[in-house]
Amino acid sequence: MRTTRKVSVWPVGLVGGRRYERPLVENGKVVGWYTGWRADRPFAIDMAGFAVSLQVILSNPKAVFKRRGSQPGMQESDFLKQITTVEELEPKASNCTKVLVWHTRTEKVNLANEPKYHLDTVKIEV
Repeated sequence: MRTTRKVSVWPVGLVGGRRYERPLVENGKVVGWYTGWRADRPFAIDMAGFAVSLQVILSNPKAVFKRRGSQPGMQESDFLKQITTVEELEPKASNCTKVLVWHTRTEKVNLANEPKYHLDTVKIEV
């Protein structure tokens, strides 16, 4: 996170009904999303899966994170669309192959969207 120039991204464990979700990276660029829910979102990422530099926030004073007014699950995309593009995202955590952040709750983990067979191209320990 410390080296974020604009907006950086990484995998998140125990989110979206899966063991993890992550940006798909090829040649150091985000090209898609490994997610259990609505992979068609412009930024199919959990709030815990990105950081924005303070300079970006200050240079985009009209960018807002809407608590209300966004469709369910679209808050992250609605915010990120205001400040960056998928092409500009900076993959962290070894090109998004390591889980260093977990989405935790004080309830039993729900893995309802976890595929029966491993579908990701990378083996990630959670």
